[in-house]
Amino acid sequence: MFQARWLPALGAALLTLQISTLPLAQADSRPAGAPVSEWIAEAETLALAGDYDTALPLYERAIAALTAEPHRQSQLRYRYGIVLTALGGQRPDLYPLARHQFEAVLEYINSAPGLPFEHSAARVRSAIAHTYHQHSALQDNPSKRIAMLRNAYELYASTIDDLRREEDWQNLAITSFNIGQVCEWQGNLEEAIDWLEQAVELDRQHGFADLEEDQAYLTALRELVNPERPVAENTAI
Repeated sequence: MFQARWLPALGAALLTLQISTLPLAQADSRPAGAPVSEWIAEAETLALAGDYDTALPLYERAIAALTAEPHRQSQLRYRYGIVLTALGGQRPDLYPLARHQFEAVLEYINSAPGLPFEHSAARVRSAIAHTYHQHSALQDNPSKRIAMLRNAYELYASTIDDLRREEDWQNLAITSFNIGQVCEWQGNLEEAIDWLEQAVELDRQHGFADLEEDQAYLTALRELVNPERPVAENTAI
């Protein structure tokens, strides 16, 4: 089964997050800032060790402590959302909490257009879409699964024009792949192929490492639509 794109495994995600912890800790030299950085570092150490029940309240405490500093709080919320989404495969109950973090970040970005932030609104909407996308795969209730896939599709689709305008080609390729997968899961193979073709073309144009896997997925979808006419992996789009 081809995996949805965006998040690395938990260990890789936390490694990335730990690299960005230092600016958060150093951004405030006041003594009150020290516990926040310590809570974050401890939370990420505990999460890597698998002690999520202890780690997650530390993130929550650090977020609450940054209420008066919305920029830093939004940075941490985004990071926390990544951790929660990475854990969602083991703890599906964490996906709604992850969405809440990303939605708060999106509200912050939208509240001050033009305010510098390391993630665009489109990127955050894609993160929200990803929580629905991943959560749907673990949902036994058919109606809820359908609703989650619809939400994922609409949110992913809402980012396409913005990502293209921002020339964020890698995230555009990833999002095109993800919309294609959502379409496949919805049973819409023709549209899934259209989106995978876009992802593969972006991979080729920009030399992205996902080209081989994306082409294999595209080939598999084409063969599902036309089983009598197998398509070679190197067939031109």
